[in-house]
Amino acid sequence: MDIHFLGTGSAYPGSERDNTSICFSNDKYHVLVDVSGNPCRKLKQLQIDLKELDAVVFTHFHIDHIYGLPSLLWGMWLDDRRKPLRILCDERNERKLQEWLDTMEADQWPIAFPIEIETFDGDRETEILSGGGMTFSCFKALHSVPTVGLEVRCAGRVLVYSSDSEINARIGEYDHIDVLIHEATSARKVAGNHSSLVEIVEKYDVDRIGKIVLVHLSDGEPYEEEVEKLGTSKVIIGEDLMTQHL
Repeated sequence: MDIHFLGTGSAYPGSERDNTSICFSNDKYHVLVDVSGNPCRKLKQLQIDLKELDAVVFTHFHIDHIYGLPSLLWGMWLDDRRKPLRILCDERNERKLQEWLDTMEADQWPIAFPIEIETFDGDRETEILSGGGMTFSCFKALHSVPTVGLEVRCAGRVLVYSSDSEINARIGEYDHIDVLIHEATSARKVAGNHSSLVEIVEKYDVDRIGKIVLVHLSDGEPYEEEVEKLGTSKVIIGEDLMTQHL
């Protein structure tokens, strides 16, 4: 499985980072988690065909995680996409998603592909999507609005994505995580609804984790300094257009 980072920045995007958005790809099946920045350009740069994106999953409905959707759909239309697009969100956000589509008047575009909205209960751990040998399940994240983290299983390996969240005891319950993608809005500062790099390495059992990739990063934070202190190569500072392999 390939993990493509379209963006790795926090809600206030950095000078070198777009807001966080990630695409998971395996066996020609592609799932985009959240939509920000310039999704069409980023997907093309990562050599992911707009016609072949299978699904979009929204972790929550803060603007930095959803605002790229109009651009994505517009680009798909201009690229003459025909394949249905699945869009998944928490059932509590279904109305907001439909209002978002209504606002952009998507039903009036000459779109030749169906947009299929699917919902899930974000407070309940459940499988929400599978394809290309990947299985996606959600769990409750700790944020200011209904938010889910994601567990992705592929070929016997486990990836966990925290989404926007405080340190989450649910993540600490795993016996082993091959790749943990975790938000680190700050390097050291402890703040409600978000996490810091220092908290991640102090409050999770790092020995149970193969690799930690930091996303939702802010400008001006001493991430490099904190990673250097750790003296380990398992903590990776995420970069836009980076690809990691599971």
